[in-house]
Amino acid sequence: MEGRWDEIFNLLTKGSYPLHYTKGQRQSLRKYASKFSIHAGGLFFGPLPRRRAIKSKEEAWTNFKEIHSSKMGGHSGIVKTRKSLCSKFYWHGMTVDIEKWLSECDHCQRVGPPLKVVETLDCIKVSGVWELVGMDLTGPLPQTPSGYKYILTATDYFSKWVEAFPLKTKSAEEVSQTLCTIFYRHGCPLRILTDQGQEFVNQINSKLCELLSIERSVTAAYHPQTNGLDEKTNDNIKRALRKVVNERQDDWDLYLDATLFSLRSKMHTTTKFSPFYLMYGREARFPCELPVEMPLSSIILPTEYSEYVHEQEKVQKDRDEKYLNFGL
Repeated sequence: MEGRWDEIFNLLTKGSYPLHYTKGQRQSLRKYASKFSIHAGGLFFGPLPRRRAIKSKEEAWTNFKEIHSSKMGGHSGIVKTRKSLCSKFYWHGMTVDIEKWLSECDHCQRVGPPLKVVETLDCIKVSGVWELVGMDLTGPLPQTPSGYKYILTATDYFSKWVEAFPLKTKSAEEVSQTLCTIFYRHGCPLRILTDQGQEFVNQINSKLCELLSIERSVTAAYHPQTNGLDEKTNDNIKRALRKVVNERQDDWDLYLDATLFSLRSKMHTTTKFSPFYLMYGREARFPCELPVEMPLSSIILPTEYSEYVHEQEKVQKDRDEKYLNFGL
């Protein structure tokens, strides 16, 4: 089958057929080739915006290792790994290959399949990103050489986007300082949901007011039974870390960011989208998706922003020239 990629490529780029092809074979090739397209000199399966890069078996194996087995891959399960690969690439027999390669992954076999959890998270309805964020603490974990023993997680209930930071203590002060880091990155959520206890919540609210120089902080509500989403996040993080840490399990902080990328870039079973897509409006790119050369002319902004950005660049250029002429 891989040999046929060359035939399709030549047909789409040169309009040529193999010399020995009969009229019927040419017709069959044209029909099959209609499913493919050429972009930036490469062969792709499917039309825009769902086109997928054609890969040989050897290339597919390399891509599988990056999207599943690398630090960025996070050793996701069969559904998420298959969905991620099938949304980016195409090769003959890919479903069978993915299942086979997963069954041979030593890290995944050693940790075992995840426990089946009854989902009860839909009782909390949200309508937008960063409207409700679940906060939780997990630990103590094996202390790392840097002194970290806990993980603070914050999960957006709409997009399922996950933030996680290693902590040395679980004091209200350190938690609040870390929450501020999240707020500086994404803005303040309307509400924070946690099961850490009312006294702890009050301390966090007070500390956030002090750190952010505000009179009233984000509402942090204590709900001992409804923060199931962030508890599941903790389970997913710990499960992913177990597949990559050393025997002492005390280097987990080195893999935390990569684990977060894996969780954010893979399809979530509830939304059927990746958290990354719901946050940024596009899928995350893995290194294996990057072209060898990326000419500047091929970097395209979304149409609705492109003209506005160019207009503003011209305005700024004119303004700079005006100031230069006046010696400012």
